[in-house]
Amino acid sequence: MSRTYKVALVIVVLATASMMMFMGSFENRTRVCLDNPSPGDIYMARINALHGATAAPAIYGLMRVEEAFPDRIMAHPAIDSSRSKRRAYRYLESALTEGVRYDMTKDIEIARGELADLHARGIIVVAKNPGT
Repeated sequence: MSRTYKVALVIVVLATASMMMFMGSFENRTRVCLDNPSPGDIYMARINALHGATAAPAIYGLMRVEEAFPDRIMAHPAIDSSRSKRRAYRYLESALTEGVRYDMTKDIEIARGELADLHARGIIVVAKNPGT
């Protein structure tokens, strides 16, 4: 095996391990927000699926938890949404650094017991608390 091949193999292994650690960290933060939601948490979700439209093309958007009750959360959706998951991730990063506008006239109410299931089904994609 040539030296160049060995170096390339080491780089691939290290990059893969790095990515797995990053994704694991991302998943852990999501799990914390879903298990213990608090006001200010931001969820990226398939917004149309939250309203029952699972057959239609996915529309991704953000929602911010406004209130967390023992049995449910109350959230407001962001004004902007997208069919592109990549663009929705950019919205999430913008929400954390610059803030985004939310539609305070629309309420999204979700039972706390459903949050983990919605995540497992891919409806809630990721969750972050701006303080973490």
